[in-house]
Amino acid sequence: MIPALRSIVDPAPLAALAAREYGLDVTGCVLLRSLVNDVYRLDTPSGPRVLKLYRTGHDSAGWEVALAAHVGAGVAQGVPLTTGHPAGVLQAAEGPRAFTLWEWVPGGKPPKPRTDELYHRFGAATALFHEATAGFPGRPGFDVGSLVEEVLARVPDAADRALIAALAAEAGRRVEAEELERGVCHGDVTLDNIHVAGDRIVFFDLDRAADGYRAADLSPVAATPQWPAFLAGYRKVRRLGAADEAALPWLDVLLRIDYLHFHLYAKPAMRGTESLREGWVDENLEQLRAARTLLPSARGSGGR
Repeated sequence: MIPALRSIVDPAPLAALAAREYGLDVTGCVLLRSLVNDVYRLDTPSGPRVLKLYRTGHDSAGWEVALAAHVGAGVAQGVPLTTGHPAGVLQAAEGPRAFTLWEWVPGGKPPKPRTDELYHRFGAATALFHEATAGFPGRPGFDVGSLVEEVLARVPDAADRALIAALAAEAGRRVEAEELERGVCHGDVTLDNIHVAGDRIVFFDLDRAADGYRAADLSPVAATPQWPAFLAGYRKVRRLGAADEAALPWLDVLLRIDYLHFHLYAKPAMRGTESLREGWVDENLEQLRAARTLLPSARGSGGR
């Protein structure tokens, strides 16, 4: 048999497995999304559920369920986190793959236009998530600095490579020099990972959650026009220190390098090289080019 990198599991036997493992009466199963992990909708007489199938070698399934349970117990009513059920393992073509069962997330993606009122609530919900992770033993996050050389190997333009190397080195120095707040971070605080159900904001997808700099969760929003509203919502619930706020541009640099690595390596392996033409690589390169003004050399030459 030729080894497989990843497989798409037939929904029918997956439905039977879920029924057996979780004691459900499963009347239907359909694949919703396939990227880093595969997400299936299970239909049951009591309503839909979600079965999340993790890629081979990904060992966060049990930790993700435990974190969701911890956060769900600590989050104020009205800003819940979807809850999960214990993990199992199935044998796929590429090897063992963990799976977890999740409650169906109510509501839907925030509709456009995305208002300041939405971002104010989003900021408050993010702060509540941070508060609720207190006391939970975080798993180590990964070091973005370890990705830089691989990113540089696939960035064709020499000027871009030099800029990324300089930004990564400076970001590492700036972040390490400050005593920034650390704790369990969601890891992907964007509107893609929340549902709005009436006056409730529901978080889901803790796949990237890990110990890290708390302010890193805020950096995806910090460069948007809605940042003041988000920050006001966050500060309504908990404090954001001056050093943490000042570090946001540098944390965003590290995040962009992380994104570049994903779109240059992991995503083409899963989706093929045509994914390189989707625009995500160019978008993150543009953001890093705009960050040139953060460098001391740029400021010293009049750049701003």
